[in-house]
Amino acid sequence: MVRIGIIGTGWASGVHLNAILKCEGARVAAVAGRNLPKAEELAAKAGGRAYGSYLEMLESERLDAVYVCLPPHLRGEVEIACSEHARAVLVEKPIGRDLETVYGCRDAFLRAGTIVSVGYHNRYRRGAGTARDFFSRPEHPPALVSGAWVGDMPSPAWWRDKALSGGQFAEQCTHVVDLARWIAGGIVEVSAMSAAGFSPAGASTVEDAVVVNARFASGAVGSFVTGCFVKDGCPARLGVGLSISSPDSLCSFSGWDFECVLKEGDRTESFPVEADIFELEARAFIEAARSGDSSTIMSGYADGIESLKVGLAANESLETGRPVGLRS
Repeated sequence: MVRIGIIGTGWASGVHLNAILKCEGARVAAVAGRNLPKAEELAAKAGGRAYGSYLEMLESERLDAVYVCLPPHLRGEVEIACSEHARAVLVEKPIGRDLETVYGCRDAFLRAGTIVSVGYHNRYRRGAGTARDFFSRPEHPPALVSGAWVGDMPSPAWWRDKALSGGQFAEQCTHVVDLARWIAGGIVEVSAMSAAGFSPAGASTVEDAVVVNARFASGAVGSFVTGCFVKDGCPARLGVGLSISSPDSLCSFSGWDFECVLKEGDRTESFPVEADIFELEARAFIEAARSGDSSTIMSGYADGIESLKVGLAANESLETGRPVGLRS
């Protein structure tokens, strides 16, 4: 039995807990969070124990794996502590706000030999895997990438403070960026611009809308549009999508479930939406924690760093007004 602890009590923690409950051979033994009543509520659902301190949980429980479901500004010490108490850790995206912190976590994971998964769950979709294989062939070189994540303003106070969340592009649109990176190859340069004044004054320090142009190592170019200015009830409230084009083909993903359609010449292939993509991610992570073989994990910590770099570079471009090359 793989004994799992969850750190955090927000939306992501509940989603991951529900997914773990569907997996045989795994048990949520404990949930830790500063909101102890919420931790107790989640833990009761799994028959586990609640803690108000993640350190107390790590030191009191014999855990095989830990989920870190905390906002970006609370990262660093938590991951390092997890590396000392569990052999496998799943870290929600984005993995931090700055490279110094995440490099410290990376080094701790490497010293401990920790198996790490980053929560880019869309990589586990069948359509995403098919598209990655398709565009990796020399006869289908990706030329143009177009991504979007446009919706309303998330409610958590930390999210609305860019100093804490990193902003819309780095915190939410990172799902689209990561999938584009995984399919079309790494991003080497970005250039960003933003718009403001469309949300109530003082509502947040996050830009209302952002456009990021990107150059890929493969030679492809792309553009990502993202925003959190949309009012409730507007048709564009959840505009999520990604398209990748080559000279003879087009792959498109649409909606929160990233429904995939691949067109090549006269051929069209559609991929059913997975019933619970978080369950697929959980099964891969739990198997890695059980076996010690990380090959089932689609996004490791080093890969999570590369996706974070895109968000940080875009924020730098927003500040400077200049293109920014991604640091190796």
